[in-house]
Amino acid sequence: MSYLERKIIRTEADFDALAGAWRRLEAQVADLLPFQTYDWNRVWWTTFSQRTGLRKDELLICALFSGQDLVAVLPLSNTHIGTHYFYLYRYVRPFGADPNLTELRLPLCLPAYRERVLQCWEEISREELFGLTEFQLVQDAHSARHFLQTHHALHALTSREIPNFVLRLGTDWDSFKSQLKRNIKESLRRCYNSLKRDQLEPEFCVLQGREQILPLLPLFYQLHGMRAAASDTVQHPDYFAAPRHRALLEALLNSPFSERCLLLTLKLNGKIVALRLAFRMEQQVYLYYSGYDLNYGQYSVMTTLVAETIQWAIRCGIPSINLSVGEDVSKTRWGPEQVDYLEFHCVKNSGWRRLLAEHIFRLKQWRKARQNKLVLHT
Repeated sequence: MSYLERKIIRTEADFDALAGAWRRLEAQVADLLPFQTYDWNRVWWTTFSQRTGLRKDELLICALFSGQDLVAVLPLSNTHIGTHYFYLYRYVRPFGADPNLTELRLPLCLPAYRERVLQCWEEISREELFGLTEFQLVQDAHSARHFLQTHHALHALTSREIPNFVLRLGTDWDSFKSQLKRNIKESLRRCYNSLKRDQLEPEFCVLQGREQILPLLPLFYQLHGMRAAASDTVQHPDYFAAPRHRALLEALLNSPFSERCLLLTLKLNGKIVALRLAFRMEQQVYLYYSGYDLNYGQYSVMTTLVAETIQWAIRCGIPSINLSVGEDVSKTRWGPEQVDYLEFHCVKNSGWRRLLAEHIFRLKQWRKARQNKLVLHT
């Protein structure tokens, strides 16, 4: 492997200057995720970084170059309490510290450089001058486990498994459907038969880009809120209730990322009853958050929407659909491939740092549990 030059990006001007090289790297990564793109990360930093009171979020983007070519980039945020060098506590983590809007916070790199990317964490830990640094590391499960077993400069405080589900499509719908399990075949039959029985004509369409999607965003927010309120399905919050969360989505639509944005739409007799945001990547469509009219829940409209999306993707020659992270039956019943990632929280491996970090971690867990308890009682 050729010599790699590591550059640390600390200013927004240098962040902007990295755009061209970052986008060229994106085009070389077959399994590119929306959260790895330059545009997502640039918009995220503008929307979510904070510099208030004692808390300061600073850029710590680690870029690896082979000659003039960018081969890996780790978009990291350096959050600390204190001055730049004499901090009491700091937290180095990937961009995406939000309420699950950024679902996977993986570095972007060519496959040959994954091990080198992991070594960057150890190198950054050596630069610790004072205070305690907590590192958050997200990587594919195999690579992350191997790294922590063979590199002892970092001590893992805790870990969390993140399953991701990818559906391989094949070349035609009939062949794809023939390989499905009986329960999902029966579910699909009931979906379409119930619509036919009640004389509801389904219409599926794909909207793309800012001009087509922006007018329907208020309806998406409304239907997403209705979906969050549903009690007879997998529970999740209304992720777009907060103004800042909507601001992220709307800023993405006002960026070059807009051309990757899709709004998958299901109408019944001309009325929109289900919507799902998705992102068109290099070799796949990534399914994001959804919403539907609860008055049509008896027709399993979200199952129909996913089925129509699969058929559309096959017609377009798209090889796979990423069903997103999190294990639930709405994903697993399609028979997808499971790709496992691990999120580790680490500190530099010394006695006092391990002890202090464990106390801080327990305090943060207590605070989080207390906040959740207060939400449940309000």
